Amino acid sequence: MSEVTVHVGGHVTLLFSVHSEALLARNQGSRGAGLCLEDGVSATVKEIPGESDRITVTSMNGTPLANGKSYYSDLLKAFREVFGINAAVDLEVDLELPVSQGFGMSAAGLMAASFALGELFDAGDEGQLARLAHRLERTHSRGLGDVLGIWAGGVELRIKPGTPPSPGKVLGFEANVPVLLVWNSDGGKHTAGYIDNPVWQASITRAGDSAVNRLMQIPWDTGAWPHLLNEADNFADNSGLRGEIERSALLDVVNAHTTSDVSAHLCMLGTSAIVVPRELSKPVDLTELADVLREKGLGTRLTWIH
Repeated sequence: MSEVTVHVGGHVTLLFSVHSEALLARNQGSRGAGLCLEDGVSATVKEIPGESDRITVTSMNGTPLANGKSYYSDLLKAFREVFGINAAVDLEVDLELPVSQGFGMSAAGLMAASFALGELFDAGDEGQLARLAHRLERTHSRGLGDVLGIWAGGVELRIKPGTPPSPGKVLGFEANVPVLLVWNSDGGKHTAGYIDNPVWQASITRAGDSAVNRLMQIPWDTGAWPHLLNEADNFADNSGLRGEIERSALLDVVNAHTTSDVSAHLCMLGTSAIVVPRELSKPVDLTELADVLREKGLGTRLTWIH
Protein backbone atom coordinates (compact mmCIF):
# COMPACT_ATOMS: atom_id res chain seq x y z
CA MET A 1 0.00 0.00 0.00
CA SER A 2 1.64 3.25 -1.15
CA GLU A 3 -0.41 5.79 0.84
CA VAL A 4 -2.95 5.65 3.65
CA THR A 5 -5.30 8.32 4.98
CA VAL A 6 -7.20 7.91 8.26
CA HIS A 7 -9.69 10.35 9.75
CA VAL A 8 -10.52 10.40 13.47
CA GLY A 9 -13.14 12.69 14.97
CA GLY A 10 -12.47 15.00 17.89
CA HIS A 11 -13.87 14.79 21.40
CA VAL A 12 -15.42 17.17 23.92
CA THR A 13 -15.15 16.37 27.62
CA LEU A 14 -18.05 17.72 29.66
CA LEU A 15 -16.88 16.45 33.05
CA PHE A 16 -13.90 14.47 34.31
CA SER A 17 -11.62 13.48 37.16
CA VAL A 18 -7.83 13.23 37.10
CA HIS A 19 -6.12 9.86 37.57
CA SER A 20 -2.49 10.44 36.61
CA GLU A 21 -0.70 8.94 39.60
CA ALA A 22 -0.16 5.44 38.15
CA LEU A 23 3.41 4.62 37.16
CA LEU A 24 2.48 3.24 33.73
CA ALA A 25 0.77 5.48 31.17
CA ARG A 26 -1.69 2.74 30.23
CA ASN A 27 -3.19 2.99 33.73
CA GLN A 28 -3.35 6.79 33.72
CA GLY A 29 -6.31 8.76 32.43
CA SER A 30 -9.63 10.01 33.69
CA ARG A 31 -13.15 9.04 34.55
CA GLY A 32 -15.68 11.31 32.93
CA ALA A 33 -18.19 11.84 30.17
CA GLY A 34 -18.20 13.57 26.83
CA LEU A 35 -19.20 13.73 23.20
CA CYS A 36 -17.40 12.40 20.14
CA LEU A 37 -17.39 14.68 17.10
CA GLU A 38 -17.59 14.12 13.37
CA ASP A 39 -14.96 16.80 12.66
CA GLY A 40 -11.44 16.02 13.79
CA VAL A 41 -8.08 15.18 12.22
CA SER A 42 -6.95 13.47 9.02
CA ALA A 43 -3.52 11.85 8.81
CA THR A 44 -1.95 10.77 5.52
CA VAL A 45 1.22 8.70 5.54
CA LYS A 46 3.40 7.22 2.83
CA GLU A 47 6.79 5.58 2.78
CA ILE A 48 9.77 7.52 1.36
CA PRO A 49 12.65 5.03 1.04
CA GLY A 50 16.13 6.40 1.46
CA GLU A 51 15.04 9.73 2.88
CA SER A 52 14.43 11.35 6.25
CA ASP A 53 10.98 11.73 7.76
CA ARG A 54 8.86 14.63 6.56
CA ILE A 55 6.16 15.83 8.94
CA THR A 56 3.63 18.53 8.13
CA VAL A 57 0.95 19.63 10.58
CA THR A 58 -1.66 22.03 9.18
CA SER A 59 -4.08 23.98 11.36
CA MET A 60 -7.76 24.42 10.52
CA ASN A 61 -7.07 27.75 8.79
CA GLY A 62 -4.53 26.18 6.45
CA THR A 63 -1.37 27.50 8.12
CA PRO A 64 1.50 25.28 9.32
CA LEU A 65 1.43 24.34 13.00
CA ALA A 66 5.17 24.33 13.65
CA ASN A 67 5.06 23.18 17.27
CA GLY A 68 3.16 20.04 16.29
CA LYS A 69 6.06 18.41 14.48
CA SER A 70 7.96 17.19 17.56
CA TYR A 71 4.74 15.66 18.87
CA TYR A 72 4.36 13.42 15.83
CA SER A 73 8.09 12.80 15.59
CA ASP A 74 7.86 11.21 19.03
CA LEU A 75 4.94 9.09 17.81
CA LEU A 76 7.00 7.84 14.85
CA LYS A 77 9.88 6.98 17.18
CA ALA A 78 7.58 5.07 19.52
CA PHE A 79 5.89 3.27 16.61
CA ARG A 80 9.28 2.10 15.30
CA GLU A 81 10.36 0.89 18.73
CA VAL A 82 7.16 -1.12 19.24
CA PHE A 83 6.81 -2.63 15.77
CA GLY A 84 10.41 -2.70 14.47
CA ILE A 85 9.71 -0.50 11.45
CA ASN A 86 12.70 1.45 10.11
CA ALA A 87 11.39 3.05 6.91
CA ALA A 88 11.18 6.84 6.64
CA VAL A 89 7.74 8.31 6.05
CA ASP A 90 5.98 11.43 4.86
CA LEU A 91 3.28 12.27 7.42
CA GLU A 92 0.70 14.98 6.74
CA VAL A 93 -1.67 15.89 9.56
CA ASP A 94 -4.65 18.16 8.84
CA LEU A 95 -6.69 19.60 11.72
CA GLU A 96 -10.34 20.57 11.26
CA LEU A 97 -10.75 22.23 14.67
CA PRO A 98 -8.62 24.62 16.76
CA VAL A 99 -6.04 23.32 19.23
CA SER A 100 -6.04 23.96 22.99
CA GLN A 101 -9.81 24.52 23.03
CA GLY A 102 -11.00 21.24 24.49
CA PHE A 103 -11.82 19.54 21.19
CA GLY A 104 -9.44 16.60 21.56
CA MET A 105 -7.19 17.51 18.65
CA SER A 106 -4.06 15.97 20.14
CA ALA A 107 -5.75 12.64 20.84
CA ALA A 108 -7.54 12.55 17.47
CA GLY A 109 -4.33 13.43 15.66
CA LEU A 110 -2.26 10.80 17.43
CA MET A 111 -4.92 8.15 16.85
CA ALA A 112 -5.27 9.05 13.16
CA ALA A 113 -1.49 8.97 12.64
CA SER A 114 -1.05 5.77 14.64
CA PHE A 115 -3.86 3.99 12.76
CA ALA A 116 -2.50 5.21 9.41
CA LEU A 117 1.00 3.94 10.22
CA GLY A 118 -0.41 0.61 11.35
CA GLU A 119 -2.37 0.20 8.12
CA LEU A 120 0.54 1.28 5.93
CA PHE A 121 2.96 -1.21 7.45
CA ASP A 122 0.37 -3.85 8.40
CA ALA A 123 1.48 -3.55 12.02
CA GLY A 124 -0.55 -3.95 15.20
CA ASP A 125 -4.27 -4.04 15.83
CA GLU A 126 -6.55 -1.12 16.71
CA GLY A 127 -6.11 -1.72 20.43
CA GLN A 128 -2.31 -1.61 20.23
CA LEU A 129 -2.36 1.49 18.05
CA ALA A 130 -4.82 3.30 20.33
CA ARG A 131 -2.70 2.43 23.36
CA LEU A 132 0.31 3.92 21.59
CA ALA A 133 -1.61 7.14 20.97
CA HIS A 134 -2.71 7.26 24.61
CA ARG A 135 0.87 6.77 25.82
CA LEU A 136 2.11 9.71 23.73
CA GLU A 137 -0.83 11.81 24.91
CA ARG A 138 0.17 11.19 28.51
CA THR A 139 3.90 11.64 27.83
CA HIS A 140 3.19 15.17 26.64
CA SER A 141 0.46 15.76 29.29
CA ARG A 142 -1.84 16.92 26.51
CA GLY A 143 -4.89 15.03 27.66
CA LEU A 144 -6.22 12.30 29.91
CA GLY A 145 -9.27 10.48 28.62
CA ASP A 146 -9.80 11.69 25.06
CA VAL A 147 -8.38 8.53 23.46
CA LEU A 148 -10.62 6.32 25.59
CA GLY A 149 -13.64 8.52 24.86
CA ILE A 150 -13.04 8.50 21.11
CA TRP A 151 -12.70 4.72 21.26
CA ALA A 152 -16.30 4.40 22.48
CA GLY A 153 -17.84 6.93 20.07
CA GLY A 154 -21.11 8.83 20.38
CA VAL A 155 -21.99 9.94 23.90
CA GLU A 156 -19.48 8.30 26.20
CA LEU A 157 -19.06 7.56 29.92
CA ARG A 158 -15.55 6.65 31.11
CA ILE A 159 -15.96 4.56 34.24
CA LYS A 160 -12.36 3.38 34.66
CA PRO A 161 -9.23 5.32 33.61
CA GLY A 162 -6.62 3.90 31.26
CA THR A 163 -6.07 2.89 27.68
CA PRO A 164 -8.64 1.27 25.41
CA PRO A 165 -9.70 -1.49 25.15
CA SER A 166 -8.25 -2.22 28.61
CA PRO A 167 -7.59 -1.48 31.41
CA GLY A 168 -9.76 1.57 30.64
CA LYS A 169 -13.50 0.96 30.59
CA VAL A 170 -15.97 3.12 28.69
CA LEU A 171 -19.62 3.00 27.64
CA GLY A 172 -21.17 4.78 24.66
CA PHE A 173 -24.46 5.28 22.87
CA GLU A 174 -25.29 6.81 19.50
CA ALA A 175 -26.77 10.28 19.18
CA ASN A 176 -26.83 11.45 15.60
CA VAL A 177 -27.58 15.13 16.25
CA PRO A 178 -25.99 18.42 15.16
CA VAL A 179 -23.94 20.47 17.63
CA LEU A 180 -22.27 23.85 17.52
CA LEU A 181 -18.74 24.43 18.80
CA VAL A 182 -17.97 27.96 19.99
CA TRP A 183 -14.64 29.32 21.16
CA ASN A 184 -12.71 32.46 22.02
CA SER A 185 -9.75 32.47 19.66
CA ASP A 186 -7.66 34.43 22.18
CA GLY A 187 -8.39 32.13 25.08
CA GLY A 188 -6.93 28.68 24.42
CA LYS A 189 -5.95 26.66 27.49
CA HIS A 190 -3.28 23.96 27.77
CA THR A 191 -4.61 20.93 29.62
CA ALA A 192 -1.36 20.48 31.54
CA GLY A 193 -1.94 23.78 33.34
CA TYR A 194 -4.85 22.12 35.15
CA ILE A 195 -4.16 18.41 35.41
CA ASP A 196 -0.58 19.03 36.63
CA ASN A 197 -1.69 21.63 39.20
CA PRO A 198 -2.44 19.99 42.60
CA VAL A 199 -5.12 22.51 43.59
CA TRP A 200 -7.02 22.27 40.31
CA GLN A 201 -6.53 18.51 40.23
CA ALA A 202 -8.17 18.11 43.64
CA SER A 203 -11.22 20.26 42.91
CA ILE A 204 -11.71 18.80 39.44
CA THR A 205 -11.42 15.21 40.67
CA ARG A 206 -13.87 15.69 43.55
CA ALA A 207 -16.48 17.16 41.23
CA GLY A 208 -15.79 14.72 38.38
CA ASP A 209 -15.88 11.53 40.43
CA SER A 210 -19.12 12.60 42.12
CA ALA A 211 -20.74 13.23 38.73
CA VAL A 212 -19.55 9.92 37.26
CA ASN A 213 -20.75 7.99 40.30
CA ARG A 214 -24.24 9.45 39.86
CA LEU A 215 -24.30 8.80 36.12
CA MET A 216 -23.29 5.18 36.69
CA GLN A 217 -26.54 4.65 38.58
CA ILE A 218 -28.66 5.02 35.41
CA PRO A 219 -28.71 3.01 32.16
CA TRP A 220 -26.23 4.53 29.70
CA ASP A 221 -28.54 5.07 26.73
CA THR A 222 -30.45 7.96 25.18
CA GLY A 223 -32.46 8.32 28.39
CA ALA A 224 -29.28 9.48 30.14
CA TRP A 225 -29.03 12.60 27.95
CA PRO A 226 -30.80 15.11 30.27
CA HIS A 227 -28.91 13.72 33.27
CA LEU A 228 -25.59 14.21 31.46
CA LEU A 229 -26.38 17.82 30.60
CA ASN A 230 -27.34 18.52 34.20
CA GLU A 231 -24.19 16.89 35.54
CA ALA A 232 -22.05 18.84 33.04
CA ASP A 233 -23.35 22.08 34.51
CA ASN A 234 -22.90 20.82 38.07
CA PHE A 235 -19.32 19.85 37.31
CA ALA A 236 -18.49 23.22 35.77
CA ASP A 237 -19.72 24.96 38.92
CA ASN A 238 -18.42 22.53 41.55
CA SER A 239 -14.94 22.22 40.03
CA GLY A 240 -14.50 25.99 39.90
CA LEU A 241 -13.90 26.00 36.15
CA ARG A 242 -17.13 27.89 35.43
CA GLY A 243 -15.88 30.68 37.71
CA GLU A 244 -12.89 31.58 35.54
CA ILE A 245 -13.55 34.96 33.95
CA GLU A 246 -12.88 34.02 30.32
CA ARG A 247 -15.01 30.88 30.44
CA SER A 248 -17.82 32.61 32.28
CA ALA A 249 -17.86 35.50 29.81
CA LEU A 250 -17.95 33.16 26.83
CA LEU A 251 -20.80 31.08 28.22
CA ASP A 252 -22.78 34.22 29.09
CA VAL A 253 -22.53 35.46 25.50
CA VAL A 254 -23.61 32.10 24.10
CA ASN A 255 -26.51 31.75 26.54
CA ALA A 256 -27.73 35.24 25.70
CA HIS A 257 -28.48 34.09 22.16
CA THR A 258 -29.72 30.52 22.61
CA THR A 259 -33.34 29.41 22.43
CA SER A 260 -35.21 27.07 24.78
CA ASP A 261 -34.70 24.01 22.56
CA VAL A 262 -30.90 24.03 22.98
CA SER A 263 -28.40 24.29 25.83
CA ALA A 264 -24.76 25.40 26.02
CA HIS A 265 -22.08 23.69 28.11
CA LEU A 266 -18.40 24.34 28.72
CA CYS A 267 -15.82 22.19 26.94
CA MET A 268 -13.04 20.95 29.17
CA LEU A 269 -10.46 22.43 29.10
CA GLY A 270 -10.66 25.19 26.52
CA THR A 271 -12.22 28.62 26.51
CA SER A 272 -15.03 27.07 24.56
CA ALA A 273 -18.57 25.76 24.68
CA ILE A 274 -20.74 23.25 22.85
CA VAL A 275 -24.38 23.95 22.02
CA VAL A 276 -26.54 20.82 21.87
CA PRO A 277 -30.24 19.97 21.51
CA ARG A 278 -32.04 19.66 24.85
CA GLU A 279 -33.83 16.61 23.48
CA LEU A 280 -32.16 14.09 21.19
CA SER A 281 -35.48 13.34 19.50
CA LYS A 282 -35.98 16.94 18.39
CA PRO A 283 -33.51 18.09 15.69
CA VAL A 284 -32.44 21.73 15.77
CA ASP A 285 -31.00 24.14 13.22
CA LEU A 286 -27.95 25.87 14.69
CA THR A 287 -26.94 27.82 11.57
CA GLU A 288 -28.47 31.14 12.62
CA LEU A 289 -26.92 30.92 16.08
CA ALA A 290 -23.52 30.20 14.52
CA ASP A 291 -23.84 33.31 12.36
CA VAL A 292 -24.82 35.51 15.31
CA LEU A 293 -21.94 34.31 17.49
CA ARG A 294 -19.48 34.69 14.63
CA GLU A 295 -20.55 38.32 14.30
CA LYS A 296 -19.70 38.69 17.99
CA GLY A 297 -16.10 37.75 17.16
CA LEU A 298 -16.27 34.14 18.36
CA GLY A 299 -15.05 31.11 16.47
CA THR A 300 -17.79 28.66 15.48
CA ARG A 301 -18.05 25.26 13.82
CA LEU A 302 -21.14 23.24 13.03
CA THR A 303 -20.58 19.50 13.37
CA TRP A 304 -22.32 16.34 14.60
CA ILE A 305 -22.00 13.87 17.44
CA HIS A 306 -20.36 10.87 15.80
